Amino acid sequence: MYSVAPFLECASWRNIENTLKMGVFPHCWAIKAPLCWQASVLESMARLILCDDSADCGEAYHHPDLTVVGDFDKAGNIEDCRDMAHELSMKPVRAPRRLGVILAADKLLVHAANSLLKIAEEPPSHAVLLFIMESDGFLPTLKSRSNYVVLSEISGHLDGRPQVAPKGETGWLSWLEKAAASKDEVDLPVMLSSWNENPAENPEFAIKLEKLRLLISQKKISQNMACDLLILTLKEDIPFERIFSGVW
Repeated sequence: MYSVAPFLECASWRNIENTLKMGVFPHCWAIKAPLCWQASVLESMARLILCDDSADCGEAYHHPDLTVVGDFDKAGNIEDCRDMAHELSMKPVRAPRRLGVILAADKLLVHAANSLLKIAEEPPSHAVLLFIMESDGFLPTLKSRSNYVVLSEISGHLDGRPQVAPKGETGWLSWLEKAAASKDEVDLPVMLSSWNENPAENPEFAIKLEKLRLLISQKKISQNMACDLLILTLKEDIPFERIFSGVW
């Protein structure tokens, strides 16, 4: 049965929930998580993507529109991946969409991983692809096509605690100083997730944060450029479309 797991308290997981509950369904996800969390991650993602009413969904793991390749400690082979791609091309049985899950995605052999490049780039309109892994060994060409999320107990925030979006000149100046002084790159997508904890209170701001998070996650944008974009769109309130009309 579905059960509560520690990752449900992670800011990055709350961001996934907010994204899907707003009706935004990125076609390809990649989630890195500890092995002990992965069964619950799979169950939770299947519920969010396949079940309109989770109370009536039963065990989403056994949903007819869910296809799982591999085991949590062993990747599938090229034939498994091709079979899954074929199943994803078929119309959903019960849900609005189909979900294909690749377990141990960081352990895929090159030929098996390469067989998924096309469907990761251009999946059927009713299909969602989910890669689940434990390490950083995920093929870069697949990662670049995915909405990549790390679930961990280690915070990605500047001071190790959830934050709220800066306000006013002083707040933004303080935030920029902390970002510049940080020895490690700030995990900006995770930080934006923490700023977006209450999307119902300000839906327009929540949508803007989610667009920024997706852009920073999926495009190769440096931290300095990403910080500039946050200032322009959030502090200066320049319309998102005016800046990203050629990108978004």
